[in-house]
Amino acid sequence: MTKIFFLATLGSEPQVVTLALQLLAQKGVEIAEARVIHTAPRSPAIARALADLEGAFKTPPLSRYHLSFELLASPEGLPLSDITTAQEAEATFRAIFGLVRRLKQQGATIHFCVAGGRKIMALYGLAVAQLLFDGRDGLYLLVSEPDFLAERRMLLQPGDPVRLLPVPFIPWTSDAALLADILRYENPLDALRRGGELQRQMERQRKAVFCEHVLTRAEEEVVALLVREGLTNEEIGERLGRSAKTVANQLSSAYAKLADYMAWYDRRVDRHALIAWLHDYYAA
Repeated sequence: MTKIFFLATLGSEPQVVTLALQLLAQKGVEIAEARVIHTAPRSPAIARALADLEGAFKTPPLSRYHLSFELLASPEGLPLSDITTAQEAEATFRAIFGLVRRLKQQGATIHFCVAGGRKIMALYGLAVAQLLFDGRDGLYLLVSEPDFLAERRMLLQPGDPVRLLPVPFIPWTSDAALLADILRYENPLDALRRGGELQRQMERQRKAVFCEHVLTRAEEEVVALLVREGLTNEEIGERLGRSAKTVANQLSSAYAKLADYMAWYDRRVDRHALIAWLHDYYAA
């Protein structure tokens, strides 16, 4: 059975963690374990937030969850008390990536709230989600009225003005084999480079399928000349021994096929869109 984890970044407001977890439970998400990502408790605000969380998870309804803490640290193991330098930012990225990577290697599903802590933690959470998440996982922000957050209430009550908003993101790959390839990398920067390579390979393959299998041979010949040389219908017709009307009909068919292939139902597909999409394919 797949284990479902709740991850959350923490700043000075511990209720962001508990409220998000409760809202997920209201949506029917069966969380097995909650893990809170935080900086070193050298400031009174962080220390108090950690203590408040520990206390909240000792009593119902939160006591049914196993709570653990993930301290942000440098590659050398030194705790991060803040994120203000490039080195600290990279260490934060590595730490979040490493945690999510370990869980995904175990086959876990992850629901990740990035509403707490420094904004850079949320940005790196998004980057990690794009790299490692699949269709089962979720990324969230918590939205509420300022006065409500100021109450610092840890538990939800009916009618509370707080919502959990899914953060849209595009996973780099939904293919299990490709995701496993990315998971091989311990360094998130290496994973990013590999992810970019995989994206380019997949995009080229998608274009090859369209040109070689979706288009007819006659349509592909017309499209190739249009994209490579930007010829008019008359010039393409002269080159191929066809009438300009035949070329126009074949291009119209290619436009319609591209719209269906890419699900571009809300945008105009014409010669400019075709050239823009296939330029690098025919240039290679």
